[in-house]
Amino acid sequence: MQKSFLPYAVAASALLLVLVCCAERACSAKASERVLDFPTNYSVGRLVVLLTRPQFSYGRCKGRLLAEARGVVRLPSDKLIKFEPSAVFYRHPQCLLKLPADAFDFIELRFMAMTDEESALSDPTVPFVRRISRLKGIDLDGSEITDKGLSQLGAMPELQYLSAGNGFITGSCLPHLVGCKKLEGLRLGGTVVNNESLSCLQNFPLLTHLGLINMNLSLSGLEQVSKCRAINNLDIDSNYQIDDKALPLLLKLTKLRTLSVKETKISLKALETLGKHGIITIGLPKPFANYAPSEQRRLVKAFPYYKFSAKSAGDVDSYNETMFAPVTR
Repeated sequence: MQKSFLPYAVAASALLLVLVCCAERACSAKASERVLDFPTNYSVGRLVVLLTRPQFSYGRCKGRLLAEARGVVRLPSDKLIKFEPSAVFYRHPQCLLKLPADAFDFIELRFMAMTDEESALSDPTVPFVRRISRLKGIDLDGSEITDKGLSQLGAMPELQYLSAGNGFITGSCLPHLVGCKKLEGLRLGGTVVNNESLSCLQNFPLLTHLGLINMNLSLSGLEQVSKCRAINNLDIDSNYQIDDKALPLLLKLTKLRTLSVKETKISLKALETLGKHGIITIGLPKPFANYAPSEQRRLVKAFPYYKFSAKSAGDVDSYNETMFAPVTR
């Protein structure tokens, strides 16, 4: 009597299904990590997983050390990873050429030269940073990278935030960055702005957060800013030329909800007008405590949703508070 092969066929099919599932799980595990190949003989920095939203104001955001940037490093693909280069990196920036385009999400380039020899190390790193083309954020606060250096960055299709406060970036690099079409937040400060170059801001259609702090911003420069109608968060602190003549330009930003005008010449009357036109959070030209009681009452009425403090720390702080919203991978 001929035996049936059906049970064997069923068993074979079940075994095949198990093997396929195992293979899929293995592929999925590989896809869920980023494998980075750094130099084996020395570390070029640290790789940190961000625990808080990215800080694109002055100051580092909190993160947890994952690994030294040395040898083969495996990182989760579902976490926001920041690369904090060491001084050694600036002598070996070509190490980035061996990494995948999505090696990490943020990079913090804050190298300050200690010798004349080191003063020429910052700008040459930028062409190598281009290799990580899926970067979401670049932090140059306090670095020695110049407009000439940053102009070499080119189009970064995933770049959302660029912060370059207290450095050498004047804005003349902006015409070379117009390919960064996803740029949402830009912060410059601590040098003299190239007001003419601000006309290029219109080429960033998603720009919502802009900081131009202590840059000798003029009305002509602010006029270019006023053409960026998507902006809802603007920080123009410590620009002493800005006075009530800026009011018509600020009112053109119909989506503006957060404004900081510390150490400018904006009057109380102009502030009241801004309050009537949608501004919710305000950084005042002088500390709230320095206004007379009658003026304080007018400010509270003009900005009913904002909690003023008797101390200056209660106002919007472009250096110690986070300027930009969180991002996801």
